[in-house]
Amino acid sequence: MEYKQADDCFIVDNPKDLLSALKNKEDYIIIQEDYKKEFEKNTQLPLMETEEMAFQLGFRGWAGIWGGIFFHIINFFSKGSKQQKKIDSKIRKYNVKKLNEDEILLYLRQLEY
Repeated sequence: MEYKQADDCFIVDNPKDLLSALKNKEDYIIIQEDYKKEFEKNTQLPLMETEEMAFQLGFRGWAGIWGGIFFHIINFFSKGSKQQKKIDSKIRKYNVKKLNEDEILLYLRQLEY
């Protein structure tokens, strides 16, 4: 996925702004350097598309259903703030791409189709 327009993105530098952007289902979200390290440390990143496809094929499509159930159970019992749990839950709708050393791009998975 190529991203060239900086005008169309939602830039975040704290968890509150990220959660707001995820709730609004912003198409493109850029996480800047101030928050990037904290984001990488605390957030459960979604599977890459090829990893997810292999997982789905191995389980004949049932992986999405069972994986979602298990994710929500584990997320419910995990330690961490409610805000971080909401971020982890909503970020599953996004793909992650490292733009450079200081920025990460999140973009909706549905934009690839």
